[in-house]
Formats: sequence, C-alpha cells, structure tokens
Amino acid sequence: MKIVIVGGGKVGELLSVDFSQAGHDVLLIDTSSRVLEQVMDHADISGLVGNGTSYDVMMEAGVAQADFFISVTRIDEVNMIAAIMAKKLGAKYTIARVRTPENYRSFSFFEENLGITMMINPELEAAKKIAAELEFPFAVNVDSFANNLVNVVSMPVEEDSRLVGMSLIDFRKRFHSLLVCIIERDRQALIPRGPDIIHAGDIITVTGTKRDLEKLYDALGERHERIKSCIIIGAGRITHYLLEMLQGTGVQVKVIEKEEEEANKLSFAYPVFTVIHADGSDKKVLDEEGVSRYAAMVSLTGIDEENVIISLYASTQGVEKTITKVNRTQILASLGEMGLQSIVTPKELIADRIIRFVRGVENSKGSNVETLHRLADGKVESLQFIVREGSKTVDIPIKRLSLKPNVTIAYIIRKGRPIFPGGDDEIRLFDRVIVVTTQLGFDDIDDILA
Repeated sequence: MKIVIVGGGKVGELLSVDFSQAGHDVLLIDTSSRVLEQVMDHADISGLVGNGTSYDVMMEAGVAQADFFISVTRIDEVNMIAAIMAKKLGAKYTIARVRTPENYRSFSFFEENLGITMMINPELEAAKKIAAELEFPFAVNVDSFANNLVNVVSMPVEEDSRLVGMSLIDFRKRFHSLLVCIIERDRQALIPRGPDIIHAGDIITVTGTKRDLEKLYDALGERHERIKSCIIIGAGRITHYLLEMLQGTGVQVKVIEKEEEEANKLSFAYPVFTVIHADGSDKKVLDEEGVSRYAAMVSLTGIDEENVIISLYASTQGVEKTITKVNRTQILASLGEMGLQSIVTPKELIADRIIRFVRGVENSKGSNVETLHRLADGKVESLQFIVREGSKTVDIPIKRLSLKPNVTIAYIIRKGRPIFPGGDDEIRLFDRVIVVTTQLGFDDIDDILA
C-alpha cells in the first residue's frame, strides 16, 4: 500500500519504521530535511521536504494515489487541514492526530462532512491506559480485546509471590481459564510451555476474562487489594480525561497542581474530587498531603524527569502502585533498571492504534487483524483476528494445527462468548481469535500456520 505521513516526530518515525518493515511504500513529509534524514537512516522510506498542507507538496507526494494519508504533526489545525485536503485529492483513508478536546469532540462533524476517517487523541488514549491499570493495580501493563471481554495483563513476580517456582502446568490446574502467554526474563521475551517454571523477577503476561483475573488477583493476597485511593500530580489534559473515567468508581482522588488557574478549573469541573494548589514535585508538599496513605500515584506533569522522581519517591513512601507519564521515548531504555512500575507513553499509544487500524483495513477482504497490542517492549504482539471463509485454520482441532514456533492461541471469542481453548477445540468461521507471538507482522490468521 502507498502511505503518506506528515510529521517526522516520534509518532511519524514509529509509523514509518513499522510500515516500511511491512513492505509498504512509505513517503514522509516534514519541513526539516534533518528530521527526514534521521528517520530515513533506519527506515526504508522516501522523504519530501515541505509543508504538509501545501497543495503543490501534496501533488508531488502523490497523495491522490495514497491508500492512507496520516498527519501527526504537533499542530491540530495542520493535521486536520492536511487530512481534509488529502481526502479531497483522492486519498482513500485519512487520519489526523488531534490533541485539544474541542477539536476531538467535533470528530463526528469532520468525519461526516469533511471526510477525515480517524481522529486520534494521545492524551485520551493515555487516560484510558491509566484507568485500565488502576483497575488491575498489580499489573505493569493492561490491554483488552473484544470490547473488554478478554484482558491481557502483565505483572511482575516478586520474591515472596505465591507464583514463584510454579510450573505453567500447575498454574493451569489452579487457574483453569487463565493463560500465561509471555514470560519476560533477563530482557528476553519467551512464549512459555507447560513445563516452564515461573521465577522471582519475571514479568508474566496473563490472558483471561476480568472475572478470572480477579480470582488470580485475590489468590495473590493482601498486597494486591483493589485501588481505593489515588493521588495525581499535574492537571493537564490527561488528568481531565482520567477524572471523567474515575467518576462513579468510588476511588478517592486527590490532584495536586502548581498552576492556580488550572487547579481552580479542575476543582470547578470535578467537585467530587479534591484539588490542591501546590507544587507536587516538592517532597514536603507530598508528605503534607499524605502521599503514603494513597494506594496509587499517577505522575502527569509536563516534565519527564520530574514524573520519574515523583514516582520513585512515592514508592519509597509505601505507595503500592505508581504510574509515570514519559513523553520522550528515547529515555525509556534508561528507565528499565530504576524500578518504575507502569510507564505510559502517549506517542507510542497512538502509533500502535494507527498501526492496528491500518492492518485491519489492509486485510479487510480476508481473515484480518481487528486489534493489535505490542507487549514486552515491542518484542511480542497480541492480535485479534476475525476468521473468514477460506481460512486453513477452520474446523480442525487446535492440537492438530501445525503452528509456527512461538505462537500461542490464547482465546477464542464466539458469538460474544469467550472460550479458553484446549487442544480439542476448533476455530470456526467468524470466530475472533486472540493470538500471542514473538513473530512480528502477522496480517492474517493463516500466518500462524507453519
């Protein structure tokens, strides 16, 4: 497919690398030749220096023949105008990154009247991710499939965990409808089998329904109580979206914001929560506000280093769950040894969502990818396929399917009902099948076959 991307920042770079590796014809537009050179150094793409809203630049880029036009610059208006122009010129699908709530809430108007196929908001995606992780406080990552029927939860195994020394065979006996689909150990991601043993220090990824995961959650003891209180540092856009999601959950929330005007706005908009005007990066303030009494801390200031320090301090004060926003993806690798629990990176979240959408459209005529999540620092993909006519996986017992190495069929969704498959179960036409694999780039359910 021909894909035109406007904006060579981190999101544009992630998209360029992924789509070029998948064999697509990718052209990246940016106003900076230096930015283009940096991306082209590690992605097999073409580059064009220019303004993404320029008619002449669009014509030179061949936007009229594009299957996808994706604008992910830092400026909402540029992205929306570029997407509208691209659609008028003939691009089949147009995607715009939009950050301001006012623009995002107008999506239905832009879609119906101006032809933008998809508008994606990084702050909203981050808030959704944080809300999910607060629901599973023992997890460092939470994703979902089939409208939340099935969850994929990554959790660290501590020294005193009841899981240490347990084989996957014994795990399956105790938790019948849960699957350990990934073990991360020594920076390697493994697709485990029955005899494999869970070790202290592992990060295991478990797939199952919310109810079954809660049974695991309860079996792990008091250290994994449900979140009843949360303190949030920073009152930016993510906080606004997150508070909307936390209303009515019964979670006691306190927000600390150093800008008085922002604190007042938040207090007025969400009177059910406590909002404090103070500097949440000041340890004295955190102590005065009783940080140690909260079950969770979410660090959402505009400065990455500040967020890291706040979360680390909260951990030393006994806060069980910390979630840290990090914008600069280049520092993520250096954070691995610092003991941070959950890290949320809005740019990676929207890049993954765009990739999922493109893959789904790409295979719309056959068995296709409906949902895709990247796990274990991108080493593993979990995918949801819909099975259509012609698939070679249909009506054959799973134990008789010849699967590629490091591929696991985690769940089957049939007529809205989740099925944890055994060897005698079969995949049927129109099932939704959740697959976990270290082999990246699957586009069709038949790709799992050797």
